[in-house]
Amino acid sequence: MEPLPKTFVTKQESNYRELWFNNYKYPILNVITSLQENEQETRKIDFANIDAAIDFFTKLSDGLKKDDGVRVYFASPSIDGNVYKDKCGILTLIFVKTTGVNNIDDGNYYAFNGKTFDKIEEDQARLWVHNYQNIKRSILFETLSDNDRTNFIHETKHVWFSAEQMTQTRDEMIYQKGKAGSMVTGFGIRFVSYTNLAYSFPKPVSGAEDRKQRLTIGFTFMNKNRDIGIEDIDSEEFSYRYELTVNRFIGDTFDTGDPTPPPSTDNMATLDVSDK
Repeated sequence: MEPLPKTFVTKQESNYRELWFNNYKYPILNVITSLQENEQETRKIDFANIDAAIDFFTKLSDGLKKDDGVRVYFASPSIDGNVYKDKCGILTLIFVKTTGVNNIDDGNYYAFNGKTFDKIEEDQARLWVHNYQNIKRSILFETLSDNDRTNFIHETKHVWFSAEQMTQTRDEMIYQKGKAGSMVTGFGIRFVSYTNLAYSFPKPVSGAEDRKQRLTIGFTFMNKNRDIGIEDIDSEEFSYRYELTVNRFIGDTFDTGDPTPPPSTDNMATLDVSDK
């Protein structure tokens, strides 16, 4: 039996992050989205079909080498998928593979279509990302930690996942679908935020002090419209895998990705407005 995937986050921490986003970031985002778009802000992206999620994560994982990975940009097109002057748009995500130690985008960008992620043109992806970085990213400055605000470090632009993190997440989907059958029907991506505490599982995570209160994303299994964790699917097996995970834990990779700005490198990614 395998340890838990390297994107595993404890249920307590996961709930805390979702609450932090809902209490501090969502209200600010929702006000501007409601005013400008006449829509409620996005809290989540759902793959209603677990097979669609597996297919997409397989597309992202296939061919990745050791130093490759996947970058997930925060973006905000308008409700019809376009970008309009002075309109903030609806929060969403754009996925792209990265290559090599410098994490260079491979140029194939994928955006959510309501059921899964489809390829979109780079110019369109850039507009969506710039809309988020120029408008929504700016209004979230006040929700960051005292340290970030003092040092004029801005909100997250994108989150990077290693090849190992992406592959293990995909493999966990395949495993749970085969094992749990109809209990696992879908897969969700949640907009969440690091909290005011440093994440620790099962020991302090390197760089966690730099991540406090920053926007990020989390993954979850779904049973119809309800989020369920690995522990909910099979608590006895989970306990055994949890012990394996703790006993084999040798690094700081049990988390939801590496957010930019720091602790990621602060170089300018392909779609970024700037390197700040």
